[in-house]
Amino acid sequence: MQIFHWFSRFTLLVGLVLIWWGAAVTTEDVGLAVPDWPLAFGKINPEGWMKVPALFLEHGHRWIATTIGFLVLGMYFWQFSRCKPRLIEAAGIILIGCGYLVLIFKGFLGLAMVIVVMSLLWLIMNWIGQRWSLLRGLTTLALFLVIIQASLGGLRVLKMSDPYGISHGTLGQLFFCLLVFISFASSRTWHSESLVIQKNCQSARAWSLILFLAVFGQLIIGATLRHTQRMHLAANDILTTKGQLFPPMDPADVFVLHLHKYWGFSVALLVLVVAWKSRSWLGRVPRLRWISPALMIMPINQVVLGIYVVLTGKSFWVTNLHVLNGLGLLVLTFLLAVSVWASTAGLGLNEQTKADKPLSPT
Repeated sequence: MQIFHWFSRFTLLVGLVLIWWGAAVTTEDVGLAVPDWPLAFGKINPEGWMKVPALFLEHGHRWIATTIGFLVLGMYFWQFSRCKPRLIEAAGIILIGCGYLVLIFKGFLGLAMVIVVMSLLWLIMNWIGQRWSLLRGLTTLALFLVIIQASLGGLRVLKMSDPYGISHGTLGQLFFCLLVFISFASSRTWHSESLVIQKNCQSARAWSLILFLAVFGQLIIGATLRHTQRMHLAANDILTTKGQLFPPMDPADVFVLHLHKYWGFSVALLVLVVAWKSRSWLGRVPRLRWISPALMIMPINQVVLGIYVVLTGKSFWVTNLHVLNGLGLLVLTFLLAVSVWASTAGLGLNEQTKADKPLSPT
């Protein structure tokens, strides 16, 4: 367990680099610098790609994503080998995954969607029916998501479609949360600490879930804004948008910017409220109690960075810091929700839930 935990943390680190790199690709608007997929100008590596900034960002993003794919495949086989493995399962997943990507490349999107739905149903039925361990299920889900994420990135290029780009960006951050979950579930904190909700556990569950969904909703709006207003924002005022406090829904770009700003302020207030409540939920777990004060600081940082994005006209570093701080908020609210739900359901953070020894440090 200890070695797997450190491997998962390394995968998480590479995932963070991938998120930042993807944000840089969008900020610099070089997502279509390479016109084909999965190859680049018909080659695995086009000549001189590292010397051209646009190609370096876009093609480099693909290579980091490929690295993540192999790391996730390694985590899957790691857990697969511990649970009475059936080789036909692993071979089937890999072959179907490759076939799915070929269908995406060939344009058979309807058949590809059927494969996605059937694969997820298979995962759910086996996870429940065979009573897979948590890590067994999570690593299999991660393998599925990394394949789907690769296909969305490819469709963004092949179809030159903003909706695919938005889906790729939002699923990428959810996938990062899944990597966090895998690392968390393999840690000593998950198995040997006990989180006790002193008061109404249903209230804690509701607040933590609402907070995560609110932050994720802001992420979707932000991804829409970034993929539809790449070069410049629709307006550069702070409290109003195009001089209006409540702009109409048409034009859509002005309304999306307005929605992102005001939903962002609302989410920031919600984060502060729930962070204050969560002090009593996490107080008995030393390695988690830092989440509450961090959640009180990060929304303020996010609002300030958002204002600077507007004032600087989407400065590269300010914009990317805004994206990373938003990712941090999403991850912390996810950790909060997972901790509350797992402890109240007896899945983890419960002294009666023991894992195989030796256990890893967090």
